[in-house]
Amino acid sequence: MTTRHDKTYRWIGSVGLVALLAITLWNNYGKSLFGHDHSDPSHHGNSTERRSLNDSGFTPSGKLMNGKRVVDFDAVQYRFIPDPLVVIAGEHIELRVMSKDVTHGVMIPEVDFSTDMPMNKRKSAFFTAPSAPGEYPIFCSVFCGAEHGDMTGKLIVLPKHQEGESGHERQH
Repeated sequence: MTTRHDKTYRWIGSVGLVALLAITLWNNYGKSLFGHDHSDPSHHGNSTERRSLNDSGFTPSGKLMNGKRVVDFDAVQYRFIPDPLVVIAGEHIELRVMSKDVTHGVMIPEVDFSTDMPMNKRKSAFFTAPSAPGEYPIFCSVFCGAEHGDMTGKLIVLPKHQEGESGHERQH
């Protein structure tokens, strides 16, 4: 025989189960469905603005080959290698990207650049460095784990130098 209290407890248990399921689904999927975008660094409290350079002792990353800078650029939770990525203003860049653990992405908002970084396989992606020297943020654009929001790097853009100046590589 079912009593009134049994029905009440079943009802409360059912509501609790539905609430628990709703909370679990919200935590796993709801945020991305309702405005949280893992590929948007501002959703993780990161600034996407350029900062001026405080240190001029940087050396350009990679090698200058056939008129473009070629850089092997890797990701491993939760960092990029090299960091910082150093280029010269206005250069054409070929990033040879690869992830060493899980699928990552790399995004540089200032140059509207974004690409995925496949695991254990190099992929070439291209962009032109900003014309304004400074420090620009780099972000992981593919959810890669608990510290995804903290996976950031720096793009350092050095000024172009006149031919004959010492310091950075001469540009043609």
